[in-house]
Amino acid sequence: MKHLIFFLFLNFAFLPLAGSLAGEKDVLISDRNFPLVQLPAEFDSHRATKRFDLKPGETMSIFDGKGPGAVRHFWLTSTSGERLGIEITCDGATQPQVKMSLHQFFGVLLGQKPYRIESAPIKLLPRNGYNSYFPIPFQKSCKIVIRNISKNNVAVWSMVNWQKYDAAVKVTPLRLHVLFSEEKPAGALGSSLLGAIEGKGFVAGMFHAIRRKDRRDMIWHTGGDTWLIDGETNPHLIRGIGSEDVFGYSFGVYKDLSEWVGGVHAVGENADCSEIVAYRFFGVDPIAFKSSLVLRFGTRANDIENLLYFYKEAGSTTPKVATPQTWELTGPVKLPKADAFASLEEPTWDAKKIVKATSEHTWVDFVRYFRASGKGNTGTQPTECAAYARTTINSPEARQAELQLGFDDQMKVWLNGELVTTLNHDAGAEVVKVPVKLKKGANSLVIALSNFNNIEWRAWAFSCVVGEK
Repeated sequence: MKHLIFFLFLNFAFLPLAGSLAGEKDVLISDRNFPLVQLPAEFDSHRATKRFDLKPGETMSIFDGKGPGAVRHFWLTSTSGERLGIEITCDGATQPQVKMSLHQFFGVLLGQKPYRIESAPIKLLPRNGYNSYFPIPFQKSCKIVIRNISKNNVAVWSMVNWQKYDAAVKVTPLRLHVLFSEEKPAGALGSSLLGAIEGKGFVAGMFHAIRRKDRRDMIWHTGGDTWLIDGETNPHLIRGIGSEDVFGYSFGVYKDLSEWVGGVHAVGENADCSEIVAYRFFGVDPIAFKSSLVLRFGTRANDIENLLYFYKEAGSTTPKVATPQTWELTGPVKLPKADAFASLEEPTWDAKKIVKATSEHTWVDFVRYFRASGKGNTGTQPTECAAYARTTINSPEARQAELQLGFDDQMKVWLNGELVTTLNHDAGAEVVKVPVKLKKGANSLVIALSNFNNIEWRAWAFSCVVGEK
């Protein structure tokens, strides 16, 4: 009976993924770590193995494969991994999808020596065992190049395990990309851009590192993360709380490792913490985007380094929409309670209190420009308040138009000095389409947006697209 139960379990467990594997070249299996990456169930297994020495400035390909195929794992060790750079280019792209130092790719940040990492996609083992389990699909070709970026000779050993598929197979269009960014120091009460991505795909994970220089508050009290998603097509957003909370910790970041979240480097604890490096990988809960994504972290005047791992469909782009690129902001105005927003009037614009702002993929984020100086996660941005944004819409003729507005909390809209509408989305970000009549020439658009505590944790941003009625 036990054997029968086990047999039935195996059949039903694998049926949704693979079906009947015999003779089916089009059957797909989801990657264990990143299920949105689906690859053929039928393949030939291959490995590329190399041992070489690099003089300063020299390069060597550890993999130069012809597709269709996918790299499933690569291992590399070296006498001096900190002296190496890595480039990954799939399908003859004009620019590598990955180009950075080897240590950056593997999350060894803040100039540290290699430390233990035991996450699902990245495993860094003693002494210098660099292992990547990010699936790297390719249709035509994939090239992984190691470069000596130092002034000394370096010895390298590598193995690349990959799958080769039938020539007729069309692999997933998703391609691995990695971005590295740093600010040294970051803004005292600023906003650091981890990535502004065009096209369709999903975020697979990130590293965030801080070296404390700003002693006015604890290292992780930065205001957290803001994700502005699909502004052109279906604007919605995600807000975090504090930096440590984003990475699954509480009241600090501590050295600990797991599949999806971990702290690989920490100096000191609690209020005495002076350095942290943390990771989060989005395995079964990826952050998906269909037209664009903007990710920012709040900052204090500390040194920061970031890594953003994402998959993007090759050739996907952001649709062109009419959206104001420049805005003027003023505020904030204190609101003692939410119903006080109803009495807000269009402001008198004082040139000394105007902040120049630029939109990112249709989004205007007040948190990026208005930060409080108080301590703690609750003090890094104003709350129980509203602020104003002003822009000009130029129209070649008088016409009927439609404003697509995505936002959280309460909003008022004025066009050419006339109140158009008052809206309320205090149960979470939503999208509304507001019909307006544009006159020929310059049209003044003013938007007021409130900021209160709700399920989006003080998300204080809006998206604006000007469409045809």
